Amino acid sequence: MELADALDIKRYTGDLAAVDAAVISRMAAHMRAREDFAEYTPAAWDKSLFWNAADAPAERSQFYTIGNAINFRFWELEDGELTRSSGKIDGEKFGGAMYMWRALRRSLEDGRVPLLDASFLANMSREDFDLIFNDDEGNNPLAVGAEERIANLRNLGAELQLSWNGQFLNVANAAHGSLTEFARLSKHFRAFDDPVYKLTMLNAIMHTGSGVNRFRDEPLPAIDYHLIRHAVRQGMVVPSEQVAAKLSAGELLDDDEAKGLRAATLDAYLQLSKETGLSGEVLDNKYWFN
Repeated sequence: MELADALDIKRYTGDLAAVDAAVISRMAAHMRAREDFAEYTPAAWDKSLFWNAADAPAERSQFYTIGNAINFRFWELEDGELTRSSGKIDGEKFGGAMYMWRALRRSLEDGRVPLLDASFLANMSREDFDLIFNDDEGNNPLAVGAEERIANLRNLGAELQLSWNGQFLNVANAAHGSLTEFARLSKHFRAFDDPVYKLTMLNAIMHTGSGVNRFRDEPLPAIDYHLIRHAVRQGMVVPSEQVAAKLSAGELLDDDEAKGLRAATLDAYLQLSKETGLSGEVLDNKYWFN
């Protein structure tokens, strides 16, 4: 059984977006003709500037999971305009998720907080959060969405303490190579309870690419807004008039519109994966890294 079927992910049938099968087929033909796609090796997530590549599997698993629990909302509204989150760390500018990963990595490097300790996560304060993510000027680029992020990290720490001896690697190992079971277990954590499994799949992609854990199944693409943007620009997903108007005007989508667009995009990438024979992990890597 395919992973999407096992996770009960249905074809998108709503009216907030349309999936264009003809465009997907053209994209698939283009990709099949390119040797660099067929020979692509998934990202290993081992660049030491961002990830703790030299650490033991348990520490790497914990680090990936902490980051993925807060891997969202890297933008804010300023005077009606969307602005990407960014900041400088040690004089070097980073943006979006890469700022987040660099700030987390800095916390391990200088020991400013016991980042990987489940008890610390369970009791994280706003002061702790700012200490981790403040930039060189004392500003926190992740301040937007801070309450949601802190709630996710507290829940992660509490659940790991309660059921998993403080280590997320025990969750991954308990799946016994089944990505379906990994997704089921992950849903017990606040951050990973998502109908399109975005952060769960991103966490799985990092665990597999790094070699920290292996699954018999191939991960689905992690449908973040970067992948959505590509799908819309390439015409694989066509938003409804109301959604398209909001996107063109730079307006925020409401919850139903956002969920519909994400669901349609996941459907499109699943079809693309089927037609190309490329795994969701490879497609996710290729699109995420442009």
